[in-house]
Amino acid sequence: MTISGDPPVRLLMAFQQAFPSLTPEWIVQAAGRDMWVAAIADSHDKFTVAVPDMEARAAFNVRSAKTKTTTMNRPLPHWARYPAGVLLVLRDFDAEIIGLQVVVVGTEPPGPRYEHAIGMAFAALWHHIHQKPYTTEALLELVERVRRDYVET
Repeated sequence: MTISGDPPVRLLMAFQQAFPSLTPEWIVQAAGRDMWVAAIADSHDKFTVAVPDMEARAAFNVRSAKTKTTTMNRPLPHWARYPAGVLLVLRDFDAEIIGLQVVVVGTEPPGPRYEHAIGMAFAALWHHIHQKPYTTEALLELVERVRRDYVET
């Protein structure tokens, strides 16, 4: 397990509740945000993102993300468009895409800022997994691009 920083206990508890038989491989704090993510690789190239603070969960893959739908062909919730959009942008940069099971918790205010911070956490996680250096500014730029070109279109 790789841990970046000192994660809140509620993140570990939330991961255990969301994925009872699994242990996270990565625990990362989003740069410049009070947002944490715990994740484990998924062998099915699917992304399952649980956000206990919002009592929400969504599953998508690259194909469904392109159409802003879940793997069950339902509309992707607005908040889930941030991690889905980050996935698509990183794929455009020829990034290796692996499926993940993810839990995100934080103390950002509810609403657009919280949703944006989910995207920041997802982008930080990807960089951490692939050991790619990044700055807070680079993540902000990436997530802002996602907001402008994917979330709001």
